[in-house]
Amino acid sequence: MTQPDTSSDLRDKRRAAWAGVALNAPLAAGKIIVGLIAQSQALVADGVHSLSDLASDAAVIWALGHSHRPPDADHPFGHGRFETLATLAIAAMLALAAAGILIDAGARLVHPSETAPGALALVVAALSIALKEGLYHYTKAVAKRTGSAMMAANAWHHRSDAATSVVALAGIGAAMLGWPWADALGAAIIALMLGRVAWIYGRPAIHELVDTAPSEEVATRITEALMATPGVRDAHDLRLRHMSGSIQADVHITLDPAMTLSEAHRLSEAARASVLADVPEVSEIIIHPEPDGHADGPAAHQAALRPELAQVVRDCLDGIVPAKAIRHLTLDYRDEGVIAVVELREVPVPGAQTRIAFRLQQSKSDLSEIRLLWAPAS
Repeated sequence: MTQPDTSSDLRDKRRAAWAGVALNAPLAAGKIIVGLIAQSQALVADGVHSLSDLASDAAVIWALGHSHRPPDADHPFGHGRFETLATLAIAAMLALAAAGILIDAGARLVHPSETAPGALALVVAALSIALKEGLYHYTKAVAKRTGSAMMAANAWHHRSDAATSVVALAGIGAAMLGWPWADALGAAIIALMLGRVAWIYGRPAIHELVDTAPSEEVATRITEALMATPGVRDAHDLRLRHMSGSIQADVHITLDPAMTLSEAHRLSEAARASVLADVPEVSEIIIHPEPDGHADGPAAHQAALRPELAQVVRDCLDGIVPAKAIRHLTLDYRDEGVIAVVELREVPVPGAQTRIAFRLQQSKSDLSEIRLLWAPAS
């Protein structure tokens, strides 16, 4: 499962998100009100963009309230993708803001405003630039420290608001100087920049939500870590997926077919620990051990299971080996068939192995051989 953030990481993310709410709510209202009073369409549009920043902060707070919950019955792999979903939502907001700015810029290029805004609009736009740039750097620092793509996307949303304020400032200044087309051209350039940022953060989020595999380089490092574990003969069918900033994997490894189940489990745990230590991007890996050379044959997929084969063994041993002499039955599923190894507490009667082999041949079961082993009782 995805490794949860530390309590300090979560606290810093929440502080950054609530700082955005505390700034964006009054800033959006102030821009729209002053824009209407000062007759600045650019500042009103900038205020509307600040409202989208407020929605972005709300999405982050919602995601932080869900993504850090432990796994449960409905979400056995954890809630990390709530953060991925919020990242995609923020990228979509950036894309919509870019489209809106581009459309508005085109309209203003065709029909520039003839009314110059007042100086108050210039002051509010300049104040917005300073405040939103500061919020961008604060949120970006939190994103870098916690490794959160969602916080990084939200930081860029703050910077996009600062950028639109730059456009508004330029537009207001240009209009006051008699060049109304300058702010529209700058707005179009900023819109293209915002579209690029939306693509940078939205594309990985989409890839994660549809389980796109990470790079081949990560797969190579995982395979090398597995093969470095003593006893692992091969690793194949490796599958990877992103999960909220980390990678989850599952893989098949081949081991000595004569190995006991307990040793195979121990080697699987050792291989898992090796991957987690050598490839820190991986938060979880599920390992499926297989017997080398005997994992894909008909016996591994079609042969009968223990209850049926144990009955065949009992029938073949009946009257030859006393039931009380049987200590343990081991089934070895090989490509050539299933081998039954019967451990006995006492030496069987002479000719027992031959008589049992004859009975087995007549049974026409999935068993290819019954071997008798015995050792004196300890």
